[in-house]
Amino acid sequence: MAVTARRRNERDQEFPPFRFLRETYEELRKVVWPTPAELYRYTLVVVITVVVIAAFIGAVDLALSEISKRWIYAAVKAG
Repeated sequence: MAVTARRRNERDQEFPPFRFLRETYEELRKVVWPTPAELYRYTLVVVITVVVIAAFIGAVDLALSEISKRWIYAAVKAG
């Protein structure tokens, strides 16, 4: 398999920041943006998911701290 170098033409000689911004703008024009209703629904899903996960982590943390207080620290006090 032969590897060939790509020849640079005049368009490739542009300043890279300007080329990046132009290409970014062209790609953003292709994006299908969500409707306000979809955006609201997606936001609710994210907020509810974060609350559920935070509650789960909080419950596990509380349970583990109670276990450590009753078993580990009680054993130290008794010993």
